[in-house]
Order: sequence, then structure tokens, then C-alpha cells
Amino acid sequence: MRKGLFIAHVGLVLYAVFHLITNFQAGTFLSDVVSNNIDPTLFMVFNLLGLFPLAFLLYGLKHLEMNRKQWVFLSMGFMLGGFVLTIPFIEGQIQSKKVSKRTHIVALVGLILSVMTIGYGIILGDFSAYYQAFLSDSFVHIMTIDFIFLYGLSIYLSKISHQKYWIAGIPVIGLFYLLFQDTD
Repeated sequence: MRKGLFIAHVGLVLYAVFHLITNFQAGTFLSDVVSNNIDPTLFMVFNLLGLFPLAFLLYGLKHLEMNRKQWVFLSMGFMLGGFVLTIPFIEGQIQSKKVSKRTHIVALVGLILSVMTIGYGIILGDFSAYYQAFLSDSFVHIMTIDFIFLYGLSIYLSKISHQKYWIAGIPVIGLFYLLFQDTD
């Protein structure tokens, strides 16, 4: 487990660095976010990258013996995504433990927010605009690769710790659902 996660993590970091060195393209994504002039599909992925770290933090609470370093890396995931979220799972042992009811409530809130965010992006979004942004904006490109990486990590971790891991095949929603259903 650790070796595979380490290789995937290094691959993600190397890809991002290689892309920025060889193909950096400054787009308008960040200014569009600030000016609230963003396509709903871009908005969806951007916000799901904020919900993924919450899901991984809840997963860590439930399945890792959390030390200070792991708390720091899981907390930094809200800013740096998969570039730091993988580290606690490389170093830690996955094991189930009891969590408070608050953890389940937070998982439910994350589940609801994920459903709303994905619904908004799919119903109102323009996937061709997303594709163009993916090709022309390095931030969107790396953000998308990070999302795909975290999606794969969520399936992998769910397979280790849940019998119905296939539910994690639904991006973000599946992991929150498993964490919500994971009662003590």
C-alpha cells in the first residue's frame, strides 16, 4: 500500500512540475472565480476540491491514528489537495476506530453539499467550456489532474476499509456516503 501510494504521489508532483515548466499557460480562471464569472462546471470541480479534503479528514479521523504531522497534512489539503493529502495515508496504518456523532453529521453535511455542487455543475455547466479551460489554463489543468488523483485515492482507501467500496465510484458523494454510513 505505502509503496504504491508513494509512487502515485511522486508521479502527481512530477507531472505538475513538468507541466508548469514545459506548458505553463496563464488563464483567467482565478480572476473569474474572484469576479464570480465562472462556468458552473469549473465551479463544481473547484468546490469539490474543497470538499475532498474534508472527506479525507473525516476518513483520517475514522481510520488513522492521527498524530500532529498527519493533522497538519490533512488540514493543508484544503489548499494543496492531493499534493499533501496522500502523505498521511502513506505513513499511517489504516484501522477502524470509534468516532463521535459529530463526525457522522459532518459527513452528512459533506454528502449534501457534494450532491448540490455536482447537480449544479452538471445541470447548468458547459463541459466544452471546461475542456477549453483545461487546455488553455494551467491552473485548471493541474486542478483537474488533482481531482482525478483524489478520486482514485478515495476509491483505493474505500476498498481497504469498506465492504461496499464500489460506492466510492461516485466522485466525492460516494466517499461521504461511506463515511456517513460507517457507524460504530
